[in-house]
Amino acid sequence: MSLISPPFNQGLGGYVREFVTVMRRVFLYTGKPQSKFVLFGRGRSGSTLLTQMLNESPDISCDKEIFNRPVLFPRLFLRSRKSRTNRNIYGFKLLSYQLREMYSPSQAREFLRYLSEKQGYKIVYLTRENPVLQTLSKHYARHRGSWHQTNEAKPEKMRINVPSFIQELRASIELDEFEQFCLKGLNNFKVVYEQDLKEPKEHWRLMDRLTHYLGVSIVKPNSDLKRISTDKVADYVENWTELKECLSYSEFARFTDFE
Repeated sequence: MSLISPPFNQGLGGYVREFVTVMRRVFLYTGKPQSKFVLFGRGRSGSTLLTQMLNESPDISCDKEIFNRPVLFPRLFLRSRKSRTNRNIYGFKLLSYQLREMYSPSQAREFLRYLSEKQGYKIVYLTRENPVLQTLSKHYARHRGSWHQTNEAKPEKMRINVPSFIQELRASIELDEFEQFCLKGLNNFKVVYEQDLKEPKEHWRLMDRLTHYLGVSIVKPNSDLKRISTDKVADYVENWTELKECLSYSEFARFTDFE
């Protein structure tokens, strides 16, 4: 069973979820939130942390990654998910790679424009300043088999395949370019992980600005999530010296001077 469940969940399971959600909207759901937003960006940029903090508000219902599985009718599916909430504000997470898998670049930009200009969604754009650390975070999450944790844990060392890592870094830059293309000309509230989410002391300042942007009262930024990595990369990357040296000869050299 374990051999067939993942493909079903990502394929047919997505379509079944879509059908059930749409049917429930027809017969059960009546929610009509007065305001809407989308958290848009890449993985490992703090979107889960921000979702938790926003959901502390009694006025906000921030959904998960609703497009993490294929759907046939994205706009209808989104309207159906939105109708499930009885809160004043509805939001959802949209990772940029998911948008790229659904649409061509021009169609993806049109979808974001549709959300912003036709449906009234406010765009909250999450990004990171350092693609090296972002990609390391992805690798470490895969290595541990866990993308988030609520308890402090001792670092587990991993070994990086250097050529594959640099290839993934270049793919990350391409994804960043895709995001900029999609957002061009659209108003958005920018959240930078290193400035706004990495340190808990910055959460109050972020929530003050963001709740004002969304039009709700500020809420205490609570979250039980813990970082899965440490500031010292050598604590969890066995061959960090080798990786750093190779990166120093690449276009990513400027992103390695952070320790």
